[in-house]
Amino acid sequence: MTVQFLRFKGLSFKFAVAMTAVISGVAFTVGAVFMTLNWRHLQRELEEKALLLAHSVAMTAPEAILRNDNWFLYKSLKRLALQSSHERGITQIVTGMILDPDGHVLAHLRPGDNPLGLLLHEPDTTNAPTWPDIRNLRSPTVIARGDHLEGVVPIFADKLLLGVVRIRLSRTVLLAKAERSAWIIAGITLALAIAGSLLGAAISRRITKPLTAMTEGMEAVSRGELTNIAPVPVSDDDELGKLAATFNKMAVEMMEKKALEEQMAISSKLVALGRITAGVAHEVNNPLAGMLNCIDTLKNHPEDPSLTERYLPLLEKGLHRIRNIVESLLIELRTEGSNEQSSPSSLEELKDLVDAEINGRSIRFSWDNVLGEDIRINGRRVQQIVLNLLKNAIQAVPDGGAVSFRSYLDANWVILEIQDTGPGIAADIRDQLFDPFFTTKPNGTGLGLWIVYRMVESMRGVIQVESQPGKGTKFNVTLPVTAMST
Repeated sequence: MTVQFLRFKGLSFKFAVAMTAVISGVAFTVGAVFMTLNWRHLQRELEEKALLLAHSVAMTAPEAILRNDNWFLYKSLKRLALQSSHERGITQIVTGMILDPDGHVLAHLRPGDNPLGLLLHEPDTTNAPTWPDIRNLRSPTVIARGDHLEGVVPIFADKLLLGVVRIRLSRTVLLAKAERSAWIIAGITLALAIAGSLLGAAISRRITKPLTAMTEGMEAVSRGELTNIAPVPVSDDDELGKLAATFNKMAVEMMEKKALEEQMAISSKLVALGRITAGVAHEVNNPLAGMLNCIDTLKNHPEDPSLTERYLPLLEKGLHRIRNIVESLLIELRTEGSNEQSSPSSLEELKDLVDAEINGRSIRFSWDNVLGEDIRINGRRVQQIVLNLLKNAIQAVPDGGAVSFRSYLDANWVILEIQDTGPGIAADIRDQLFDPFFTTKPNGTGLGLWIVYRMVESMRGVIQVESQPGKGTKFNVTLPVTAMST
């Protein structure tokens, strides 16, 4: 669940959580180790104190035991107990005793409960040494029982075991010290964890801030917004600083490239406009010059009806040519701004227009439109492309020839194929097919294929020509679905 939750969070949040977890884990581990070591240290300190107190009694006990001076032994225990009760910092003695090797009491801080000469009897001596243990005891030892701890030291005289001293200390003070230390260590650990979390958040913010800025810049680039990419602040000369500097350099280069492309696009449009203007001027000026000559002749010889019959058809032909040029340009302008989306079935409307263009000629025409209804196309543009190419094919095919149209979907591309069995196109003029005002027809304007090329290019498509002289021509138009879909 935690992993799934973190998947939907940002890098800064993940980094801060990771650093907090690591620092907190280390802090609590170190705190636990310190508490364990502190407990062991206090325990060892209490054990050493118990043995030290027992040793202090055992050093003066041999002579008193040999003299059977039980009063001296009792006073030694009593003096030790009084000293521990008056001196600050000394753990209180719960009880103390001196036993002979058989376990009989030689001295006890509670003589009323443990008379001299009798065996020691205590209800909670489960873990205390019994008389066989005392006889075999050769070195000091410590016995921990519940909230008590006993230091046990044997008493020797010339290697003869005379008895044993047992000093019982309370572990209540030890537990209180350990608890206080644990609270202090826990507080320090918590403070370190909080400080580490804040430090992790600060470091995370410092690391992810330039990355966030670069992400926003990349998103702007993906949206095509290359004109105003905010620079990423470069604060240090480390890897992040170098990455930010590289990104800023790339952003500047992309903005400069975008500006250059826009300038080139404007220049290209101006060049194209100049070519069109020059072509229009040339194509219109030629018939105009002839028409003006005809008018001058008619004006100079108005009485000659033969001249009227001769020059009026020429004037009409020239005007029709000018009208065709203007209409072609208007078609290009109208379709350039059109973005009307429709289903591929809109292409079916062209079949009647193609039949009218054939006009009863013996031309075999086949139509195969298999585009599905689940896509959308720019109806007016695609219709104009197909109609122009089919008209050219019909005009190029002699009687008895064939013209075919096929459309289908290939992956994310719409494919349009127009094929004819006409005379074909010579290789030396194939590169000029899409130039404005280039034509091989006596009455052609040279704008049909140029308009087709412009419309295909505006939809980010590709148009290709396959032709062999004497074997016909095939036009392949490839249009991306993404450019045509709604």
